[in-house]
Amino acid sequence: MLLVNRALQATTQHWRISPYNFCAEVRSQMTLPERVQLCDLTLREGRQLEGVSLTRDEVLLLAEKLVEAGVTMLQVHHDDPQEMLQIKKRYPQVTIEALVHPTAVLNPALCRQEVDMNVDHGADIVDMAFSFSDNQMCLFESMAGARISREEAVERAVGSVAYAKQKGSTVACLIQDFMRIDLDLLKGVTRRMVDAGASIIRLDDITGQAVCPVYTYLVREMKKALPDARIALHTHNDIGMATASLYAGLEGGAEIIDACVNGLGERAGIAPLAEVAAVIQVWYGLDVGIKLEKMKALSELVADITKWPMPPKMPCVGDQAFSHLVEVHYCVPPDGFWAYMHWDPAIFGNRMKTMLGHYSGPWAIRSMARELGLTIPDDRVPKVLERVRSDIRWHKRKLQPEEFRRIVAQVS
Repeated sequence: MLLVNRALQATTQHWRISPYNFCAEVRSQMTLPERVQLCDLTLREGRQLEGVSLTRDEVLLLAEKLVEAGVTMLQVHHDDPQEMLQIKKRYPQVTIEALVHPTAVLNPALCRQEVDMNVDHGADIVDMAFSFSDNQMCLFESMAGARISREEAVERAVGSVAYAKQKGSTVACLIQDFMRIDLDLLKGVTRRMVDAGASIIRLDDITGQAVCPVYTYLVREMKKALPDARIALHTHNDIGMATASLYAGLEGGAEIIDACVNGLGERAGIAPLAEVAAVIQVWYGLDVGIKLEKMKALSELVADITKWPMPPKMPCVGDQAFSHLVEVHYCVPPDGFWAYMHWDPAIFGNRMKTMLGHYSGPWAIRSMARELGLTIPDDRVPKVLERVRSDIRWHKRKLQPEEFRRIVAQVS
């Protein structure tokens, strides 16, 4: 396992990141938690995709690989409670969290059934989803059978929390649309839930996202209001800011951070596990236990099982995440590895690959030849480059290795 950057070093054999990450003046503006836990949602949010339906064996395989990669907290679907039971039997050290949706938590009888089923099948945490914003009060007609007042909804929620606590479960309360709830109301409602037995408040920006400083501010305010509870943060990528929002919340003191392999999830997805783990461990210096070197293989497995391809340029784990194209990036001496790199691809089980395009030059041609085990005489490199550029312009696509080999053979 890659050692976590506890010494807050900008320069190691694995990375060369900006020393400003560890500037005392910058750090003094953060209220980082003493300990942070990363909760992986691949087996819950990551399955909420068109065309995805996993078998129990596939779920257990993914659980195995997630645990091997250092994940210690898994949120799972409970439509097949045997999944939870089998995961908990195999990995008793892993915290299993089951999400109970609003349709159940606001119906006392149905809530008790859901709580009993989850606890009996190995769930360590029962996470109850609630809606209290003005924009979501209309949902109670479908979730609770009638248009009810917010106070009545809160009373039902408190009853559900108390029941789950009575069952011996750790209780989390997921507050949907928290960004569009008055702060005093948010504090008051969650205070009642904590008093009823909740020990985790999960803030979910499923709607109503905001600029990054808002996450820092709201998490910090919630920490002040609820010092006896842990604050979890769940962000969506609708406007491309899921990861940035998580880091902002972390700087406000969030102790549980939600992520998912390859950023899968509803709509535009949520924050990707690999990059979130890397930034928290390397840039912030907080140990979340993730073995970064296993990230690429894990991402490829999830992409294969779900049949949702991993983008080639996905940070950290994508096939082209560390690959260069313009010629100047290849014109470096043997000791110039860090000239255009800030961390070693091997950290993630990844590697650099040569890319060829319109802006490639002789250095890139030689690099591709070395990568494919070919030798090109220096006087033939310009001719190979000419042919490569011509073929790319003609085909309008990536040049395949066998095509490069054929060009070299014909020119040489």
